[in-house]
Amino acid sequence: MNVASPRWIHNLRSMLLASVATSLACMVSLALKTMDDEISPIWLVEAVLLAQMMVARPQQRYGVLAAGVLGNFATRLFVGSSLGVSLSYSFADFVGVVSAAGFAPHISTAAELIRPKPLMRFLVGCVLFSTIASGLVAVTLLGEQDAGSRLPTTTTWFVSHALGCAIFTPTAVAFWSGELAKLSRTDQRGKNGVLLLLVCVVTTGVFGQNQFHLLYWALPPIALLAFQAELAAVLLGLLLCLAIAMWFTMHGLGPFWIEPFGSTQGRIFGLQLYYMAALAIALPISASQAQRNRLIARLRDGERRYQVLAENATDIVVSMRLDGRLTYVSPRVTPVLGYAPRDLLGVYYPELVLLDDHAALATAIASLTGGVTEASQDSRFRRPDDQVLWMKTSLRLIIDPFSGKPEALMATVRDITESKVVEQRLAVERRELQALVFRDGLTGVFNRRHFDHELERQWRKEARAVSPSHMAVIMIDIDAFKDYNDHYGHPGGDECLRTIAQAIASAARHPTDVVARYGGEEFALILRDADQQGALRVAERIRATVENLRLPHPASRTRIVTISAGVAAQRPGDGGDGSGLVAAADRALYTAKQQGRNRTCPSEIGFADQAAS
Repeated sequence: MNVASPRWIHNLRSMLLASVATSLACMVSLALKTMDDEISPIWLVEAVLLAQMMVARPQQRYGVLAAGVLGNFATRLFVGSSLGVSLSYSFADFVGVVSAAGFAPHISTAAELIRPKPLMRFLVGCVLFSTIASGLVAVTLLGEQDAGSRLPTTTTWFVSHALGCAIFTPTAVAFWSGELAKLSRTDQRGKNGVLLLLVCVVTTGVFGQNQFHLLYWALPPIALLAFQAELAAVLLGLLLCLAIAMWFTMHGLGPFWIEPFGSTQGRIFGLQLYYMAALAIALPISASQAQRNRLIARLRDGERRYQVLAENATDIVVSMRLDGRLTYVSPRVTPVLGYAPRDLLGVYYPELVLLDDHAALATAIASLTGGVTEASQDSRFRRPDDQVLWMKTSLRLIIDPFSGKPEALMATVRDITESKVVEQRLAVERRELQALVFRDGLTGVFNRRHFDHELERQWRKEARAVSPSHMAVIMIDIDAFKDYNDHYGHPGGDECLRTIAQAIASAARHPTDVVARYGGEEFALILRDADQQGALRVAERIRATVENLRLPHPASRTRIVTISAGVAAQRPGDGGDGSGLVAAADRALYTAKQQGRNRTCPSEIGFADQAAS
């Protein structure tokens, strides 16, 4: 009950307001009659009641409608109309309001009414259709009444009701929505008051005399009001203009008495058309100004938010012309780069980076005017204290929404020095890890994994070549290494392996030669551009180098450490693969072992290949 009571009170108050407002509108409209029992030149009842229904809540509309119709009927009886005439007029007004309400949009402000779609619905449904419908009902019903006065025709009814609806509905909406009441509470009330006073003064000067044709001099203050004030103030100014003009016109003054009108009602009709013209001038101006003000407000709000974000962002926010010269720099630049924002305005942005990075950043900026919409570049900036920082510049092209052409550049600049240091450290660690993956931990030369990978890669490369050259593989084994290891132990054996590996690497003098520990005491070499004879010379040089080391080996028949080598060479384009070349070199190594060790033996495929060539 506590929740429902305020709602009932609010609905009851709306109904009471509707009844009172409709009664007052009916009394004013009847007072505007120029002759007894003649149709009023302008009818306000439907405009006032329709406006309240448009802004009312859906559950209040039926109550507002009933209260308004009842107030209209009671007022007609009060002024002396017969029961039948009062019922006929009230029912016709009821039909007009109901018809208009079916077309009228539900709005909360007068500004919504003058937007294109709601305005079209209002003009077609409320002004045209509803007034024709109510006029037909009024003429039909009143034609049966035996009144001693001139009955309305469809034309006179349409003129008075259509003009009343078109002229007063927007103002009534501004009243019911509270927009008129807000005018006295806004910070623009002083300016609005001056403009409204100007409208009243000029209108009084124009219509308070009938000597000069000054009719259209009342329009400039209204246009000025439309440019400078809110819509509610504009509607109030138009209403004041009409009230002053009508009062003077009905009292025999004003420009309409200079013209040869046949009756006062004709002059009032001319005044209505004049007011419609003023309304047609003022409302579009006011609508465009309202839209402009909304856009300006959104722009200012966007600028304010952008400034707040830019000033509080951890990144530096900059804007620049298309040529790269800075037009705005956020305050973040001071703690990061040590510059004052004002000192950077007009500076060519790439000039802030080190000379080695200048060209790349300038190219990134230039690319945005060549069809690219976004770009980024890592550059080194030097602070005034000579500290160098890595900064990532993320650039974006700003397009003019009206012309569709590039307008400016926006960029965020982030300090990535720490991540760059981490990246460089990871790169070093990656290279070290790669070295560990492809290097033999004991001897320092490549391991078998790298040997197999490199052999396959070079074989495929030469196989695709137009004129493939020879590739050679040398397989090397330390003679009687097991006996050496047994005699000196594993530490001595490891030292022997390291010494032999260094000797092999020093004897393989070509930069492209690959020396690898193949496994245990076995080593392997890949030689590019080496045929069988060339590979044999390299293998023999390695064997002699090891022999000249004169490493003691008591268990060997030579009493020193020696090696045996097998050599195989082939053109990759002649068929086969790298594994076949290794197998051939390994067979040649086995032959060297069988023939007494400390020697070099060639593979049979190498001799066959050379014989064929």
